[in-house]
Amino acid sequence: MIIRGSNIISSLGFSTEENFRNVLAGNSGLKYCKRLFGLPEPVFASIIDRERLSDEFNAVKGLLKTCQGGEQQFTCLEMAAIVSVIDANRDANIDLDSEKTLFILSTTKGNVDLLSVDGSQKSMLWYSAEIIAHSFGNSNMPTVVSNACVSGAAAIITAIRELKSGKYDNIVVVGVDLLSRFIVSGFQSLRALAGDFCRPFDRKRCGLNLGEAAATVIISRKRNDNGDMAVNIMAGAIRNDANHISSPSRTGEGCFRAIASLYPYIKPSDDSIAFINAHGTATQYNDAMESAAIMRAGLQDIPVTSLKGYFGHTLGAAGVLESIISIRALQEGVIPATKGFESQADDCPLKIDNKTGKSGKTRFLKLISGFGGVNAALVFEKSQVSVQQNLPSPEFKILKSCSLSFTDTTQMNGYYRSMNINYPRFFKMDQLSKLGFLASETIFKDEKNRFAEREDIAVICFNSTASMDADMMYLESINPQKDYFPSPAIFVYTLPNIVTGEISIRNKFFGETGFFVLKSYDRDFMLQSIKNCISDNFTNFALCAWIDIADNHREIKMIYVEKCG
Repeated sequence: MIIRGSNIISSLGFSTEENFRNVLAGNSGLKYCKRLFGLPEPVFASIIDRERLSDEFNAVKGLLKTCQGGEQQFTCLEMAAIVSVIDANRDANIDLDSEKTLFILSTTKGNVDLLSVDGSQKSMLWYSAEIIAHSFGNSNMPTVVSNACVSGAAAIITAIRELKSGKYDNIVVVGVDLLSRFIVSGFQSLRALAGDFCRPFDRKRCGLNLGEAAATVIISRKRNDNGDMAVNIMAGAIRNDANHISSPSRTGEGCFRAIASLYPYIKPSDDSIAFINAHGTATQYNDAMESAAIMRAGLQDIPVTSLKGYFGHTLGAAGVLESIISIRALQEGVIPATKGFESQADDCPLKIDNKTGKSGKTRFLKLISGFGGVNAALVFEKSQVSVQQNLPSPEFKILKSCSLSFTDTTQMNGYYRSMNINYPRFFKMDQLSKLGFLASETIFKDEKNRFAEREDIAVICFNSTASMDADMMYLESINPQKDYFPSPAIFVYTLPNIVTGEISIRNKFFGETGFFVLKSYDRDFMLQSIKNCISDNFTNFALCAWIDIADNHREIKMIYVEKCG
């Protein structure tokens, strides 16, 4: 599938080219921020210029189509996404309002800052996705991928699968996250932030920096007719490490498995790989984990880069943004320098350089990982040949199903006890994870070889409220009118995909995990998502659930399916 257009809006610029040239020049958008969002601890972060964003949005606002009548109010997050899409489409030149065009939004927290102001549907992820898509007159239901920091890469993989199914000709993937009191305080509570500029893979690395960005790629089944060198997305994979919801596997299990599943496109003996663009957050365990995975995969002789020293960690936008910069580097025949790296760490024995390198090779590997044990890998290639793979949607049969409903946590705890399970971790989970856990236990309780390691089972969940229940609980811990005491234990569960991680850890599932946010229960979309997921050569089973949590209503509908044929 072909990348036809792209854009990046960040602290380093408002176009792909502006951002790329700043990276080549060694410029960082990270700055020391004191009392950011009124928080007591200073941070190093990259922040989008709000004044410039407003000017850029006002300049293109006249191009937008009426979506709900009257004067539409846009948040900064929605404005950034819209401006990014418009700029990306200057190169792609597709019909954004066509029924053959789909919008996919990648984000971790969306407009979470509205929780303290509104609490209405305006803070819902699906609502922002609709605002963005409908602004261009697109009537298709947009897809929202909220899969922790892997969201951007997961959104690109989702786009590849949708295009291969033949339903769409073009897909607009826009990843966007802006910083807020909610997000920054959460990472501070985890003690994950560096007190200085981050140092990916360095001996003295001491934590990550956060960043803001909106990044868009327009992916098509057909290339432009301008004769330029095309960049194809060859393949992508998502794997869970089944280790811990917030700490990566020390052996790089999930990351290694994601890479290994792409061996048809990237092999240790292959001489076509220019570089590996790693996640490279500059945290002690993430960098060591990625290094272990790369070495296990036999790729330790390939140059490795990290872009976090330029942009910080841009959360749900990271997978899209870093893929775009890497694509431009591939086209230019360069290997981006890893800013902040100075000295080799013993636990990261890789080929890393703080100076820009050169390469005439044709492919690169993108890696990224996130909370919930999720890891992703993508392979891109520059070529004059368009790659089109139309795959028939596989069929599946339902092996087991389960529907559970509770009015409160007490009932859920009672159901757990009635199953005679000895898994104390259950009581630490949020309600979303408890629901997923109970339903999966009901389905697998009589399974033979229950806890044998499995990579052929995917765990995919859906809902409309993301992690709203945990969000509201965490919001109370950072309420400025009360005692400020952010809870790391609650913050981790403010990512909806944690439920898929909990299920994977319990059952030793190393397959794909994902989370989608929909406006409402949509059986057809969910069934198609299952077909997309099992369309590869590795996934033969899928555990899928709709998880709904309201004030006095906690319900889950789960099915366990097997691919036919």
